[in-house]
Amino acid sequence: MMPACFARLRKNVHLLVLCCVLLPAAVQAQAQGADEYAAKAAFIYNIAQFSSLPNMNGVVRLCVLGRDPFGSALATLEGRMLGNARLTILYPRSGPEALMQCHILYISASEADDMATLADGARAAGVLTIADTRGAARKGVMLELYVDDRRIAFEFNGAAARGAGVVVSSKVLRLARAIY
Repeated sequence: MMPACFARLRKNVHLLVLCCVLLPAAVQAQAQGADEYAAKAAFIYNIAQFSSLPNMNGVVRLCVLGRDPFGSALATLEGRMLGNARLTILYPRSGPEALMQCHILYISASEADDMATLADGARAAGVLTIADTRGAARKGVMLELYVDDRRIAFEFNGAAARGAGVVVSSKVLRLARAIY
């Protein structure tokens, strides 16, 4: 029979080995997530460059509603020009606040339960909506982003965009995986 201190040591060695095996995978997954959202931030900026948004007066407000998955990726966009307008990033606390202040609204997965309501309100307010929740475009969100074969892909809800007065360039729409 093994003394208790050796049994604990053996258990801790197994735990240490398990951590050494799993930690690099967790760090890599976190880095991939950061890379994904950096790519999505750049994609959103490029979409905005090729879009005509109603109610712009020298500023385009890009808002993130809910938990922010972008980390510092959106901060790199702050102050950039979109045509004659300067891009600014906001984090509204509620859907109604977002619909009053924003030109582009990223709806976080944490707001999935309210997505259809937010999409309807955004259409009435003339706000371009973006989400990366599966099925978002079918719920009325204008752009649904996702990763396909390590690239950012999107589906587009044209009826929602037309209803909001948002025009996205046909050059961009040719890249859409699906248009509703």
